[in-house]
Amino acid sequence: MADSARARREAIQQLAGLRGKLAAAEDKLSEAQAAMKRAEAAFDAASDHFISAESALDAAREERARARQARYASRQAYERASIAADRLARRLREVSERLEGMT
Repeated sequence: MADSARARREAIQQLAGLRGKLAAAEDKLSEAQAAMKRAEAAFDAASDHFISAESALDAAREERARARQARYASRQAYERASIAADRLARRLREVSERLEGMT
């Protein structure tokens, strides 16, 4: 009977030890879940920031393309105006020379 009482006390002590380990494991699990939620929130924030930056980059690229087109169109208009001005200057000289020849 003494052996069975001792065995019972040992079993109770082991059970108490196991309950303590279980409680510690549950605490660790709660901590891990909280850390996981914080990491998930940080990931979501970083993902949102990345998407926003990517959108701004796309908008900047589109604006650069529009600016490049406007620059090209302006250069073409300048070249056309320069050619027209040269032609007009040449014609003005010709007309001026003709008028001098008439006098």
